[in-house]
Amino acid sequence: MLASLEHIDAAYDQAPVLRALTLKVEAGQLWAVLGPNGAGKSALAKVLVGALRISNGSATVCGHDLTASTPQALAREVAWVPQTVPDDLGFTALEVVLMGRTPHLGPWGLPGTADLQTATGALARLDIASLANRPLHALSGGERRRVFLARALAQAPKLLVLDEPTAFLDVRHQVEALAVVAKLLSPALGVVAVLHDVNVAARFATHGLLLKRGEVMAAGPVSQVLTEPLLSSLYGIEMRLQPNWAPA
Repeated sequence: MLASLEHIDAAYDQAPVLRALTLKVEAGQLWAVLGPNGAGKSALAKVLVGALRISNGSATVCGHDLTASTPQALAREVAWVPQTVPDDLGFTALEVVLMGRTPHLGPWGLPGTADLQTATGALARLDIASLANRPLHALSGGERRRVFLARALAQAPKLLVLDEPTAFLDVRHQVEALAVVAKLLSPALGVVAVLHDVNVAARFATHGLLLKRGEVMAAGPVSQVLTEPLLSSLYGIEMRLQPNWAPA
């Protein structure tokens, strides 16, 4: 079990954002977290990476008790692409991706040949190898998003947590980015991704978590959760899944 959250509560400045939430993530699973604005999706991502403390319940990620561990302690096993990525770091795309290797470096903190190969390979997977030497501030929002996703891949995590990983990407690159992530699934890796596009979620996710006002409306295999009745109730409008995007 990569992540086990049992009846957790979490809050921002005493304002509840998650209520009695239970979620279990295993390697080989790609969980799509869906819900309207303010549902608690980003809060859940932050809990999983240790950036938001829970106030009740129990939470274990990659064997770490989140009530006692720090984000630094999780860095070797959990990678996170946050909702907002910086654009003024003063580094090139390759240098940013190499930062993903930091938890695995020796005492001198200097990347070696293998680290460089891992970083350049991650850039190639996201179709941005040509951007390696360009400064981050010179990239578009979508290009920066792919750079930070490449950094997460270079980190070689057991659990990959993505908060709106396809934000600012055009349709083609949304599909390609999620396809890359889906292909990474293995007995050693699981993914939790906050998504907005229901059809993209239905195409690539193995499991779905529907959140509304901080509570779980439904959770389980995509075929059972990403249904038109449940999604219509979740968003308060009539929803139709495109047949060619339906889960296999």
